[in-house]
Amino acid sequence: MATTPSTWDPATYPLWHGTVPTSAILDQHGPQDIWVKGEGSWLIDAAGHRALDARAGVGNMMLGYGRTDIVDAMCRQARELPYVCMVRWELPAPVVVELARALTEIAPSGLSRVRFCHTGGAAVESAILMARSYHRNTGRPDKRLIVGLRDSYHGSPMAAMAASGQRIMHWLFGPMPDGFCHLPEPADEPGTELAEQLDALGPERIAALILEPVKGRNGQPLPDPYMRAAREYCTKNNILLIFDEAFTGFGRMGEMFAAGISGVSPDIMCLAKGITAGYAALGAVLASDRIHQAFDTGSTVFAHASTTDGHPVACAAALAAIRAYTSEDLVANGRALGRLLCDRLNGLLDGVPAFGGVRAVGAYVAIDLVDHDGSPLSMQDRRYLEAACRREGVLVHYTPDTVVLMPPLTMTTEEAEFAARKFASVVSGLRPAVA
Repeated sequence: MATTPSTWDPATYPLWHGTVPTSAILDQHGPQDIWVKGEGSWLIDAAGHRALDARAGVGNMMLGYGRTDIVDAMCRQARELPYVCMVRWELPAPVVVELARALTEIAPSGLSRVRFCHTGGAAVESAILMARSYHRNTGRPDKRLIVGLRDSYHGSPMAAMAASGQRIMHWLFGPMPDGFCHLPEPADEPGTELAEQLDALGPERIAALILEPVKGRNGQPLPDPYMRAAREYCTKNNILLIFDEAFTGFGRMGEMFAAGISGVSPDIMCLAKGITAGYAALGAVLASDRIHQAFDTGSTVFAHASTTDGHPVACAAALAAIRAYTSEDLVANGRALGRLLCDRLNGLLDGVPAFGGVRAVGAYVAIDLVDHDGSPLSMQDRRYLEAACRREGVLVHYTPDTVVLMPPLTMTTEEAEFAARKFASVVSGLRPAVA
């Protein structure tokens, strides 16, 4: 049955929404508010209203909507060969091998092997299991501890959630599995304290250190000295360094991968979101040949897979997306968009009481907003801001730390100017709404 005003009935609405109560969504929205079409950087709802998607879906629609090259690649693959099972002995569809090769060609140095999964959280889960199994296979079964940072986020599967340093998740869904701990974020002299913290845990117990090279909650890169110290310590103590780039990969942070900011290469890298530019569900784990060889023997395997890993249609989407990233100079365009938005917002919001500052890392633009007493804007008021922006025709994102513009890398200069003006007009009128 089509979803139309005549068939819309909140009492029989069957969908259970994500992290917001479904009843709250239905109280505020009706069938006219459903997005029904995407064109470039724009979304169109059932009533015909257009909104500029300055949050790129949720950071995954890196190339915007209506990319016929990606859609055509998916359709060709679906017609030719929609599925091959790779769980055991079957060889993959050719497109899966092509995508793996394309990823290793653009990845940080040393990452030469690729496993596919479905999401960023699944990629992190796989990386954690891979790290522990690697040490077991190489004669160090006691190296099982996974170390992350406080307030980090690595996904919703249980192991990924345990690796995340967000205590609210542990409280809601605990008890968490054993074998995880979290360090404080880098201090004023980053790197010098990391070795002491890891020494205190016992490097002989640590399987892996997992880091977001740029923190997704606020767009703050981990300092270069900290990243170099992490690489040096992990190498010295036979600890695997995992980068979670599910959010930061494919140009979002001004480099193809955020590892390029510091120039530090991990042993394992987790990818998702931008890998298909949002056109299909796909995740990937890239690893060094040294790690791969620990599983590629007659007696050791990595017995962690699921039915649709490396789905050919999703891989076709990813291969087309990577060709666009590399042939259309989109990473550079993302940096230019970030600079433009940052400059325009600084000018438009100068002197506005709610404005606490703006910074850009690539095409991630974080705007700090404050309440009338100087404290960070509450989550309730961030939700109000998001709704007000939608009414003005622009979609924004917010986290517990900041409000974010993260446009598709294909957004035009004119569209970015529109986003800055509309967002600034809402923020400028925010004070009466929250005071």
